[in-house]
Amino acid sequence: MSNDNGNSTSLRLKTGLAEMLKGGVIMDVTDFRQAEIAERAGAVAVMALERVPAQIRAEGGVARMASPKKIREIMAAVS
Repeated sequence: MSNDNGNSTSLRLKTGLAEMLKGGVIMDVTDFRQAEIAERAGAVAVMALERVPAQIRAEGGVARMASPKKIREIMAAVS
């Protein structure tokens, strides 16, 4: 990978990101409002979690699914 002013590195990064996203994006959400935003932004699916990964890393712990009640709320809010 050459580094002529970062142009080839930048191009490679951009094309790599486009390749990863071409099939759609799955968003992590914690409530129905976030799910609605994700749907409007083009997410193909959402994953209902108790906390998003950034919170889990900051606070420590493990990822847990959202409560069944929250999951039903999310399912009712999005298509």
